Amino acid sequence: MRRRKRRLNKKQQRLAEEGLAFVKPAVASFIKKNPDLRSAIRRVDMVSVAMQAVASAALTYDESKSLPTTYFGSSIRHALYRAVLTQVRQDGRFVVVEEIIDQTPSTSRTRANSRALQAIRMLSPYDRTLLEDRLVEGVTLEQLGYEQGVDPRTIKRRIQIAVERLRRAESQLP
Repeated sequence: MRRRKRRLNKKQQRLAEEGLAFVKPAVASFIKKNPDLRSAIRRVDMVSVAMQAVASAALTYDESKSLPTTYFGSSIRHALYRAVLTQVRQDGRFVVVEEIIDQTPSTSRTRANSRALQAIRMLSPYDRTLLEDRLVEGVTLEQLGYEQGVDPRTIKRRIQIAVERLRRAESQLP
């Protein structure tokens, strides 16, 4: 199903033009922070994905809720993650969690932390990404709903289900 193209009004166009200043630093930061995805990153046009993210963020931005830097930055970052992970899936080489999560032993890691990491590994990639976006990155339900093309209440329910799956996975661990 193709999405209908929406035109930006004057205010949204100004916001999008201001948001373009965030593209280059966000792409550079993404590449630097994700060396494990380097081969997939090379096959994705990061700048055009980031520019599309800026345009879609300009449509949904509400200045009473967040700062432009926060909103546009997180929108760009999530679009880049989606594009790279889609590329990895299309290549038939999905990045397993063990390669993403640091497996080196640490003296600061407690037994509860290692149980939590084991439980997180048991979740599906979609659930892990959804929980990370909402709980770690602080992306709003409205933005997640817009990105996935569903109602924010649906996203809220999916997050509740993912948290419940995480609890069940943690309770099944020895």
